[in-house]
Amino acid sequence: MTWEPKARSAIAIAGLVFSLTYSSIWSQPFSANSDTASVSNANPDTSLQDLRRKASGGHLHEELELAGDYYTGRGVSRDLAQAAYWYKKAADQGDPGAQVEIGYFYLTGTGVKQDTGQAVRWFERASASGSHMGKLNLAVLYLRGIGVPSDPKLGFKLLNELANANDPRGEAYLGMAYMLSIGVEKNMAQAEYWFLRAAKHHSPEASYAMGTLYSVTSDHPHDPERAAAYLRDSANGGYILGKHSLGLLLVNHPDLPQQRGEAVKLLEAAAAGGCWRSSIVLGILYRDGKFVPKDPSMSYRWYRIAESQGGNEADALIHHDIEVSRAALVPEQQAQSEEAAAEWMSGHPRTNLFAFNGGNSSAFFPVEEVYSTELARAESSKEADVR
Repeated sequence: MTWEPKARSAIAIAGLVFSLTYSSIWSQPFSANSDTASVSNANPDTSLQDLRRKASGGHLHEELELAGDYYTGRGVSRDLAQAAYWYKKAADQGDPGAQVEIGYFYLTGTGVKQDTGQAVRWFERASASGSHMGKLNLAVLYLRGIGVPSDPKLGFKLLNELANANDPRGEAYLGMAYMLSIGVEKNMAQAEYWFLRAAKHHSPEASYAMGTLYSVTSDHPHDPERAAAYLRDSANGGYILGKHSLGLLLVNHPDLPQQRGEAVKLLEAAAAGGCWRSSIVLGILYRDGKFVPKDPSMSYRWYRIAESQGGNEADALIHHDIEVSRAALVPEQQAQSEEAAAEWMSGHPRTNLFAFNGGNSSAFFPVEEVYSTELARAESSKEADVR
């Protein structure tokens, strides 16, 4: 049984950025007894030919499956233009999930020419069809003024509708709106109310928010044990920032209950999901020999990974550290570490899809990248290994 990821986009306002999720029909792994699995196991080529034939005949299920295959590179060469083509075919048939997909593709220029107006159109259609993800995306476009005139009050109204419909993400992002004063006057009591409600509805984003309140937010009581409990819920839900924050909390509070090596594994998983700040922390741990054996080569390797992931912002933070760690190595060690870092990056080719730098950092969201929950969960079994 395998987990088959299919992208569906959501735009989260935790830092007002974009994240990926999946089309609903692919939210469960294939059953080993399903017709699709049986045909695929018997003759993959025949299965692909049959899939293309049915998709070309206008079969919605096959259009969605073929789009997802091209998006992820499952059984075919990865082709974002083909993914966009088949998602649009399904969207034209009225599938809300496909409408969200193609809206995201237009928004980000994935497989198509970037067109924010088209993105708005498709999110509006998805929202009108009852898609909560479509409404969430539309809300953030109005909050940020992307493809539409900026209208924070309308964006807040849409989030409020989602939250009052018991949508966990809507509840979580409404809390963020109250916290960051986006479309509404800042109200920390309301923010925490919605975070707590969403956390009870198993929102990894909200559990992350609650954990952050109890660990680093000023003017809020700090309780490392409660913070760890919330962040562990978030991390277990596949949320990359939850993994990063829990790993960092365990590093800074070694007295907290934790399994051997848990902090490092969490940071490695977050780094594998694209969180460059986790890569920096790993570089520091190997530099200082904390939680891991002291290893200058590994430290330099993680710094180079962080630099590749985070670009200029990461380089501004660790430029001096990179130079110091490089100077501690002989040329052969430098070359080996750089080669290993490049190999690691090539093994994580989609990390750049997990984030959109919105330039809206805050004390509550010190890391501007907010990563997908479902895609991260699908990837979480792949342990980051740069050794």
